[in-house]
Amino acid sequence: MEIYAAKVCEVSDGLCERLCPLLDKSRAEKVAAMKHHKERLRSLFAGLLLRYAFLAQGYSEQQWKAASIAKGCHGKPYLVDFKGFSYSLSHSGEWVLCAVDDQEIGADIQEAGTPKLAVAKRFYAGEEYQRLLQYASDLDRQTAELYRIWTAKESCVKLTGRGIGAGISRYVTDSTYMHIKDIEENSLFFIRLYEGIPGYMICVCSRCECFPKHIIITDLANTVFNMGGEGIC
Repeated sequence: MEIYAAKVCEVSDGLCERLCPLLDKSRAEKVAAMKHHKERLRSLFAGLLLRYAFLAQGYSEQQWKAASIAKGCHGKPYLVDFKGFSYSLSHSGEWVLCAVDDQEIGADIQEAGTPKLAVAKRFYAGEEYQRLLQYASDLDRQTAELYRIWTAKESCVKLTGRGIGAGISRYVTDSTYMHIKDIEENSLFFIRLYEGIPGYMICVCSRCECFPKHIIITDLANTVFNMGGEGIC
């Protein structure tokens, strides 16, 4: 398992169009159709990070160009004919995330904001909500706890492919943030939190307890694609 993250930088529309051929076909079409500039950039960089992760795992540029993405029975995307390469993409704020493994994986990144206890009360299990209330006098700690729980739930639904529409309250974290349980199917998953990017919470979910110690921060703009001097941040 490897976890890659990259900061989304400002690029011109012209450069964005020139980078689209580096993406898989479905994402290239999606990016080209997007009207909201910041969402377009996040989607572009997510696709570029997936390509980077694929090549970093030892696959060739020719294999990437020949690869296509399909969706499983629950809508989870996967690379056709590459069973040994599973991935999960996420983006939030100024960062994109890509976790890869040789088995199903789920990953989520969230930019931390003001805790929304009304949302937590609706979607969190009773024990999770009480976990938040005990830090009522410490807003920073309460915020961290809220996003630890949320990213854990999101990473789990991304692993299963069911999405939050299937009911995010069915996934319950333990207080150590090492496991998350699907209480409807009575199945247990492993999770790992990463807090190395200030202002963001990251969680990765797997059926096996084999997580890397650190996230690999990648400078896609200036190092990987040599885009210096063309309107980058």
